[in-house]
Amino acid sequence: KSRHNGTYSTQYLHMSKRAVKVGDYVKQGQVIGYIGMTGNTAGPHVCYRFWKNGEQVDPLRQKFPNSEPMKKDKVPAYNKYIEPLKTQLDSIEYPHKNILF
Repeated sequence: KSRHNGTYSTQYLHMSKRAVKVGDYVKQGQVIGYIGMTGNTAGPHVCYRFWKNGEQVDPLRQKFPNSEPMKKDKVPAYNKYIEPLKTQLDSIEYPHKNILF
């Protein structure tokens, strides 16, 4: 588990290799591990788990404090930065791309 503060922890499972070890401090954007294909799986993935006060919870149902929105003058640089990443993600071929579960 990665402890973020006294309240929140996250867990990343099924990685092929970890890039950090117990006790390391991690900065935002730092690589913590590499996607793997362990377990009974159809493709590479990471199992993400979210913990609040020691209890696993659905991160999409949590109410988090508001943060400052991105400054408008930063948006063009941000969009320029993420565009090649979006293109790269969109080009990934995987066998079950058109199957809805």
